[in-house]
This record gives sequence, structure tokens and C-alpha cells, in this order.
Amino acid sequence: MATSLDFIPPEPTPWVHAAARLTMPLWMSRLGIVGVDYDPADLERLRSLAAERVLLTPNHPTNQEPALLFHLSCAVRKPFFYLATRDSFDQFWGLWGNIIRRVGAYSVVRGATDRASYKVTRELLATRGAHLVVFPEGEVYSQNDTLLPFHQGVFQIAFWALEDARKAGDEGPLYVLPLAIKYYFTRDMGPDVAASLARLERFTGVGVEPLAAPYARLRRIGQAILKSVEREYRLPTPKEAEVEQDDLTPRLEAIKEAILARVASAAGVALPKGDTLPERMRALIHVIETVNREEPEDDAGRTPFDAQLRRQQRERARPLLHDLRRLSNWVAVYDGYVRENPTQERMADTLVRLERECFGRVVLAGPRRCRVDLGEPIDLSQCWEAYQKNKRGEVARFTRQVEEAVQGLLWQSPGATAQTPGSASS
Repeated sequence: MATSLDFIPPEPTPWVHAAARLTMPLWMSRLGIVGVDYDPADLERLRSLAAERVLLTPNHPTNQEPALLFHLSCAVRKPFFYLATRDSFDQFWGLWGNIIRRVGAYSVVRGATDRASYKVTRELLATRGAHLVVFPEGEVYSQNDTLLPFHQGVFQIAFWALEDARKAGDEGPLYVLPLAIKYYFTRDMGPDVAASLARLERFTGVGVEPLAAPYARLRRIGQAILKSVEREYRLPTPKEAEVEQDDLTPRLEAIKEAILARVASAAGVALPKGDTLPERMRALIHVIETVNREEPEDDAGRTPFDAQLRRQQRERARPLLHDLRRLSNWVAVYDGYVRENPTQERMADTLVRLERECFGRVVLAGPRRCRVDLGEPIDLSQCWEAYQKNKRGEVARFTRQVEEAVQGLLWQSPGATAQTPGSASS
């Protein structure tokens, strides 16, 4: 497989995979997940595709989905490959990267044209029996039952892989499998939500109101944070912001754009172009992370002055990462998320974001079950004729089809407490 200086290829190792499978209950517990529920028919459908090329496309609301996809892999006794961001391989001084690559993970650099990674993805999807997990949203977005727009590039590579297979004389299918992951608390989170609201009320100075309705308290906290962040980015705060507003989304969007503009200006680069805000954000993250990453030593051409300039550049880049982390935390936020469906899971989604913004860490937590629903496999080869006639248009159409399929699964999910008789759980 192709390699490059920055690319980390997969290196599946059976004994590492076996060890990870045996210790899975321990690290699932550490993630606060007390069980995973499947429909037995879904598992049987996936097992029936063991010899086929399969691209699994799950949603990505938290950092825990890769573990759950490994859990699914073990449930159907089929090793998967996983596309993971390059920076995740550096955690714990690179030890984590050494582990995950041995269970099938390989790297991609966010916001960049990572040709080595694209090549491996294309090779895997052209290989009979390979099952590859790719998160089409490309970002963790912290919302339990909505999506960020799917990236068309994922499916463009799949069409290229199908083309490679055709050229090699293989007329077999390439299945895309929509997959939805949804979490449910296993106990009443009311006291935990109330404690989180009180922490945030004290921190933002709005005054603790324990007798007020939780949503009213949440909204007051959100407005206070919004006003402070607008002041930080020198954005105007409407006079009517002192009272309840029907829709805060335009102000949220203005803040997101201001963060992009500030980071691009400070980094001395043009504001990235892209169809969606997440795409432009990833491009900037790539620029800043590239500056922040240590370069290989070159004793022949590197002078002490070069090293000093490099250190100064990294020092200027670090504060920009804080802005980009804030943007990543807010990227999927819109006004009305809790109001339109006031579940305790949606309330927790929003409080987690606010805690991360205010405290730099998440305090609110509770035991959860996870429901994993698999949709009907979509054979990409059935779209081949349409792709040949209008490649860009068919990639866009197919991307929307898969996104709608995943969103439909999320909306239809029966939940951990509404299982049908005979449902599989672990």
C-alpha cells in the first residue's frame, strides 16, 4: 500500500485485534456505555455481505463511534478498516496510533489533499471482502439525532474504486451501508442537568434560578455566552439581545464566520473556500496543525535562526487552535435544537457544548445505552450508468441519498428502551 512521510497505513495484526476484543467490555465501561443494541436482522444482513466490498457510513456525534464500530465488527466477526484523522495517531505519545493501526485504522490529514490516504481508500474499496468505515461528516458534531452535511469526496473515491474494479475485470457490486448510532441515558438525568445548569449560571453570572424551567435557564445561559463571545470577536450585539429572541441562529452563524476570518488573518492565509462551513474549518485546521507539527530535523540546511523562527511560528499558531476548537464545538449549533424535541439527550448535548466552552472540559455525564441501526445496503454499481453520463451530478445525488438514509435511521430509531422482542444486545 502507498505510504508517505505523514501517512500511517493500516497494519492489521490478529493478536492485537483479539486482545482489543477481549478487553472491549472494560473500555466500553470507561466510555460510560452500558450496552449496545442491534436488530438481529441487521447483523445477519451484514454477515451476508462478508465476501463483498462494503463502505460503512455512520454518523459521528461523539468521539466514541470508532469504538462502537469495532464492537459491531466483533458482533459480526468480520474485521473492518477505519479511516481516522492523522492527529488521533499521535495521542499518548503515539502509543494509541500503534494500537489502532493494528486493528485496521489508517490516517487522513483533515482539510488537505492526502493522496496517500486516498490511494489506500481506493485500493480497499476495490478489494473483494474489504469492509471500510468512513465517517462522511468528517467532524464530531455533538448532536444525538441530527447530521452535518456529508462530504461528496467519500463517495467520489468509491466511484473511482468501482471504476478500478471494472478495469480489472471485476463486475461485482460495491455496497454502501448507511448506519445510524444513537445514545440513550439509562436513568433520569434531571438532577445532573440541574447541577450543570447551576454551574453554568454561576460561571456566566446570570444568577442561579433553581425553580425556573430547565429550558428557560439553558436559554439565558446561552444568551449570556453569546453576548460575551460577540464582544470578544468585536461583533455587534443587537439591543434586543437583552430580552428573549425568537431565533439566535443568525448571531451564531456570524460568530462562526468571524472565527474563520480571525484565524485566516492571523495565519496569513486566504479565507478557505468551500461549500460548507465544516469544509472551510477543516482547511484552516490543516494549515494550523501543519505549522504546529514538528518538522524533521535537517542538520545540513537548518540554522539556529531557522529553528528560532519555527518556534515563533508555532507560538503564534497555538492560540489559533483555541479559536478553531471553539468553532469545532459550535459548528453544528443552531437555535431551537432542544426546543423542537426537548429530550434529556438533546438537553445534555447542548450542556456538554456549553461546559466545554466555559470550563474546557465536560462535567455532565451519565450511563448510556447505544442503539446501532443498519440500513439497506445500496449497490453503487446500480448508479454506474448515471455516473458515466454526469459524474459530478451523480456523486452529489448519491451523497444526498446516503445522508438522507442515515438521517431516516436516526429518526426511526426505536431506542434502547423500546426494543422489539428478540433484539440483540451486548
